[in-house]
Amino acid sequence: MLFTASVIELSDDHRISNGTVRVVYEFPGQPDLLIKVFHSFDDRSSKRPIKRLAWTLFPTLRFRSILNELQCELLVSLKLGSDIKSMPISRMLGIVQTNRGPGVVVERINGLGGGLAPRLHQLSGGKTMAEPVLDALNVMVKKMFELQIVARDINLSNIVYGSRDAGAACFLIDGYGERNVVPLRSMSKRLNDRSLDRQFASIAQKNTSLAWDSDHRIFLNSH
Repeated sequence: MLFTASVIELSDDHRISNGTVRVVYEFPGQPDLLIKVFHSFDDRSSKRPIKRLAWTLFPTLRFRSILNELQCELLVSLKLGSDIKSMPISRMLGIVQTNRGPGVVVERINGLGGGLAPRLHQLSGGKTMAEPVLDALNVMVKKMFELQIVARDINLSNIVYGSRDAGAACFLIDGYGERNVVPLRSMSKRLNDRSLDRQFASIAQKNTSLAWDSDHRIFLNSH
């Protein structure tokens, strides 16, 4: 069985990447899945006394960002229904326990030539973005607005170019879900539109090869 009550054994051989918040592993025996394992909560809060105090007083707060990500993905899945293949964010398939701590099972998005899908910052590098990649990015952008996906950290490192089924597409693989305790952007389309617009504009500001057209909500090559 894929999801059981047993603990999944992970080793360094399964490790794909190591971020500031979580480590990404291959899911043993499941080539289409990955596991994001969160760093020790004690390690993450050791230098943040205010956060450590908040987690002591309100223990469930330490899970808030994880739950917000799961809620965001679940809501988008419900909105899409049978059109779930067009989801512009990576799928999250639940919590598992591993020998290295709790983790979230996510889909593995592969590149067009195999292997993990490359992140957009690897494909741009200050150069003009290839038209197929730019077109795929703008399709993702359109869906983000249409589906009212709440995101807190959209950047070229969190977007990959690959394929879920047939055809190329861009996917936001991290940085989605509410950040605030009061879910203002989930409750207000105007506020969420403004937040998405600001984050996409920030991408263009940091990457001089791209320009953001706020009126039409699309990226353009700036040269």
